[in-house]
Amino acid sequence: MKLLALSLSPLSLGLYAVVALGGCGQDIKVAEASRCDGVLQGQEETVDSPFDADQDGYFDGANPDCQATYEAAALDCNDRDDAISPGAVEVTCNAIDDDCDAATPDAPDADGDGFDACADCADALPDINPSVVEVVCDGYDNDCNDATEDEQDDDGDGYGSCSDCADGNADVNPGLPEITCNGIDDDCSDATPDGVDADGDGSSACAGVDCDDLDATRAPTYAEICDDGIDNDCDLEVDDGCTVDYTGRYTLDRTVSYSCAFGLVSLNVSTLTVVDVRPVISFSSGGTAPGTMTGTIDASDAFTTENVLSGSCTETYAFDGSFVSADHFTGTLTATYTGGRACFDCSDQSWTVDGYR
Repeated sequence: MKLLALSLSPLSLGLYAVVALGGCGQDIKVAEASRCDGVLQGQEETVDSPFDADQDGYFDGANPDCQATYEAAALDCNDRDDAISPGAVEVTCNAIDDDCDAATPDAPDADGDGFDACADCADALPDINPSVVEVVCDGYDNDCNDATEDEQDDDGDGYGSCSDCADGNADVNPGLPEITCNGIDDDCSDATPDGVDADGDGSSACAGVDCDDLDATRAPTYAEICDDGIDNDCDLEVDDGCTVDYTGRYTLDRTVSYSCAFGLVSLNVSTLTVVDVRPVISFSSGGTAPGTMTGTIDASDAFTTENVLSGSCTETYAFDGSFVSADHFTGTLTATYTGGRACFDCSDQSWTVDGYR
């Protein structure tokens, strides 16, 4: 085997090197390294795009070059999560600085009651927080605890104790119709009375309540009015408990007239004058007979009176009866004569009369 020996002179070696280097120069590029400098580098699709890893439009805030190049509003505090950036809205109580701003806290205390929004169920109301005692029936969860209810429904009728007027009776609640005259506010509403009050006196027509629901002057709640002849208080008694002074002059509905003993005895009575000084009462005529008949009057306004004219012929006059109203009495006037022949032709008499003043 023969070896080919190539002999190059120093000049030819130099020319070879120049040709060789000249031929490779067009194929060599020096790669330029990217920097967060606000300038479009050769390897960047857009300016500093490699420094926005999550592609949310904000640059890596942990990179010193980005910090030196851009203002804080353009720097991302978490360049690995596109939901976190200065343009995001802070989401409370997620333990994340969503908007990259320490001035917007994750757990604010808007009402300043010492409980942040993560623990306070009403962070705009300082009187509501977990340290407050629950106040029933105010419509608020004062203590931020569902276990302590604002109201209870003891009878299980669907209405709580705040609106149910009888929370121990499932047959009474605001959702039921009113049943009249049962003595119960079935629908828990004063606007629908238990009984109709036709005369507007405050007492209904239910049995045993208003004795006359068409007469506004009579009701169980009224006081008895004396001398009006009306049972105002519906106790079936007229003018009960009243003390009436019957003193006065009464005209009789008939004239009592009688004469005997040859005119020695003579009655002609058309009026009687009453003097009422309870329990004593008297009825007087204008003449000798029957004269003044004195007696008593009881609590029921019944009276009994008598006048005795002694002599050989004793005349006994009596008037018994009662007052039926403040201005009206009714009674029986009797005349009795004792003494035999001394009374001549006189005989016992009786008259029933009514007097009015």
